[in-house]
Amino acid sequence: MPMTLWNLPVERYMTSVPVLSPEDSLARAIALARASRTSTLPVLQDGKLVGVVAESDIARVMQQGDPHQQQCLPVSAAITREVASVLPFTPTTHALQIMQQYGFSALPVVSQDGDYLGMVLRSDVLALTCNTVRPPLIGGMATPLGVYLTGGGVRAGAGDLGLFLTGVLLMTLNLAAIVLVYSGSRWVQQQTGLPLYALLLSPPSSLLYWLDWVGMALRAMPIVLFLLFVRLSPIAGIHAAEHMTVHAIEQGEPLEPQFVRRMPRVHPRCGTNLAAGALVFLTLANVNTGVYQDLTLLLALVTTILVWRPVGNLLQALFTTRPPSEKQLRNGIEVGKQLLHRYQMQGYRPLSLRERIWNMGILQIAAGMLTVWAVLHVLGFSLW
Repeated sequence: MPMTLWNLPVERYMTSVPVLSPEDSLARAIALARASRTSTLPVLQDGKLVGVVAESDIARVMQQGDPHQQQCLPVSAAITREVASVLPFTPTTHALQIMQQYGFSALPVVSQDGDYLGMVLRSDVLALTCNTVRPPLIGGMATPLGVYLTGGGVRAGAGDLGLFLTGVLLMTLNLAAIVLVYSGSRWVQQQTGLPLYALLLSPPSSLLYWLDWVGMALRAMPIVLFLLFVRLSPIAGIHAAEHMTVHAIEQGEPLEPQFVRRMPRVHPRCGTNLAAGALVFLTLANVNTGVYQDLTLLLALVTTILVWRPVGNLLQALFTTRPPSEKQLRNGIEVGKQLLHRYQMQGYRPLSLRERIWNMGILQIAAGMLTVWAVLHVLGFSLW
């Protein structure tokens, strides 16, 4: 039989819930049941499953006397000892049949020696039918080859080549913006005598001189042009499709166009926000405040903490994303479905630091950017 979501072993979907011993009080059982995702808790003795206690069993016992006295009774007073359990390799479809047959919301999973391993929840098994079992955290990138997503040890969409080409594209757009501003200001200075190129190369001496403000505006122009280039490029639509797909997954919506299309283009974990924070800090830290120079770094840090996210969200909305085309949106949806399927087939696994960094895609993007820089250096190209 081919491997599908419905005949995967339950060990891939086991979850940790609080456990009880027969000597624990009903008050403790009530508190743990309230804090957990299930109304049924396992009862262990020497690591072996001896039964379960459900909220309905506790309620029955509590109604037999004074609740203040009944809560002091041991869990053994409400335990159900004859309970169905499953082995780790039991198919999920069979586990669901058992839960439906006996009205259980969860099933204990035990080894062949009877050792307790964990619980499988009916809600988790049912979630497989609508692809709502998802990684605990999803990251993504927009690449020239389409959307890239990662989470929980799985990756989908554009691979390492796409991430590398993202670095190439971003560095190319950045260098193009720098060349246009520097060569343009030098041409204007040569043709008109206006010292634009000189102001561009000179650090500001004081905020009191209007020429220093002109120089600061010129130095900001490459960033503005770069953002405009990103906005005009197809990657802005791909970036929006990536965000909208991640939003849909995180909100448990079906990955279908009518639902994903309603999702926002701005995402709070976007790297644009981090770039905005760095931009704000570096801009303020390099402002010459004269006698107040000692406070510049502190002011820059405080201001960055206060505004980095709003500024980043604004940059996302205006520049780094734009409404995706139908093709870009469907690409994001397909990559999202691929990611969820791979995660459901594999299950969660802890990642090493090396895997986490590699899956983020930062190294591949950096490699693309450095490659462009190295090629220009070999060719003897100078920005100035």
